[in-house]
Amino acid sequence: SFVARGTVILVEYTEFTGNFTGIAAQCLQKLPATNNKFTYNCDGHTFNYLVDDRFSKCLPFTICSFL
Repeated sequence: SFVARGTVILVEYTEFTGNFTGIAAQCLQKLPATNNKFTYNCDGHTFNYLVDDRFSKCLPFTICSFL
């Protein structure tokens, strides 16, 4: 998971290894700047994003979950 402002990741954390952190950061580049919730599926992972006042929160999961 991470918190970003715009496309800059401010803090991130994971207990797992794998490529999902990089994929989540790539998806961050595609997010619109509007306040909303988004879900992206990529490489077998589901990434849930919440954009609020230009801050983005991402919670990667292997199955879909709700924020």
